[in-house]
Amino acid sequence: MTKSSAPADEDPRQCQALARFAAVQSVQQACENGLTFSQALQLAAQHAWEGRFYSASTIETWFYRHRDGQFAALHNQPRRDRGKHRSIDPQALEALLQIRRQHPILTLKALVEELLRRGLLQHGSFSFSTLHRRLCEAGLDRRSLRAGSGLIHGPTKAFAFPLANLLWMSDCMHGPTIKLPDGKSQRTFLFALLDDCSRLCVHAQFYPRERLEYFLDCLRQAVLTRGLLDKLYTDNGAAFRSQHLRTVCANLGIRLIHTKPYHAWSKGKIERYFLRTQTQFLPTLLFQPVHTLDELNRRYWTWIEASYHQTQHDGLEGKTPAESFAQLGSSIRTLAAGVDVERLFLMRLTRRVRKNSTISLGASVWEVATHLRGQFITVHFDPVGFRRVEVWLNDRFIGLAHRCNPQLNSQCSLL
Repeated sequence: MTKSSAPADEDPRQCQALARFAAVQSVQQACENGLTFSQALQLAAQHAWEGRFYSASTIETWFYRHRDGQFAALHNQPRRDRGKHRSIDPQALEALLQIRRQHPILTLKALVEELLRRGLLQHGSFSFSTLHRRLCEAGLDRRSLRAGSGLIHGPTKAFAFPLANLLWMSDCMHGPTIKLPDGKSQRTFLFALLDDCSRLCVHAQFYPRERLEYFLDCLRQAVLTRGLLDKLYTDNGAAFRSQHLRTVCANLGIRLIHTKPYHAWSKGKIERYFLRTQTQFLPTLLFQPVHTLDELNRRYWTWIEASYHQTQHDGLEGKTPAESFAQLGSSIRTLAAGVDVERLFLMRLTRRVRKNSTISLGASVWEVATHLRGQFITVHFDPVGFRRVEVWLNDRFIGLAHRCNPQLNSQCSLL
């Protein structure tokens, strides 16, 4: 695979929860392989999870927390005294914030000298870094004011799972370059998900880039049409090693597995599928060219359903992938009632709201609530079609963002 971009900033609390989830999955897998629960815990305690070792009793606590509350129970609960500042007198803190609002041009040193003069602070009872953090939490630091504010290894032997949806393999290959109607050229990349048991292509789609958001879109469509899987097997490309993908898999109860370095041959089944695509489907484009990405995908999906899924497979004792999936799909997990799958797959980015209550997202300008000006917000959004853009502040849903319409705003502003 070629390099692709992925979010660089990762939440430490989320990393910790994912490490605990991986340890719990390791215990469950060991028990399935015949070990006793105690032996599985001791084995898990011998491995490092996100670079740290934990005792068997600690991992056992995680196991029961996950059993009772699933992935959400593995997160650390916030401190009960969060937001309370016992190191600074509340009266002094309130005076600090009030003076900063009245005189935003004053430096922190000037603010401290005024508080000392009033007797609200005493020498040696505070630090400048602590006071600066309080200003940042209130959105009154200089920068905010200028903005306008208030490891799991893959298998090394030949394997085959007995039932459908126990394991999906995924990879990406370079697709054809198509000539667009305006004369420009468009490179394409094919993300595909293959069921290990039946060889059924649960979903595959050409995209303009090899990026995380496009793989998530492919996985979302596969889950909605084919049900939930138990394990997802991928290589070590950037699109497959992001924290967001691990979080999506954890929330759906999916075990994410990566191949060992230099062990690409362990994904031979999907490589064979790509070979069929290259030798059977792509040559048809020479005689009937396509000129848009949508047209390419429609042609490809027709080939999958009418040709690939209906062709007898040597590895399936002469059965077709469609027949095998139908016969061995009795164990397929379905989504629980009321689960908002779309929300689970939304990407997340942090943005600072401008003075005009807008943010930049996907090369477009989006409007948010005016009371968020100058503050850092978290945006949950569908990165492919931007059908849904949610605004969150301090883990609380605020509302939906909308594309900015400058012409319409001019009519409202100049009345």
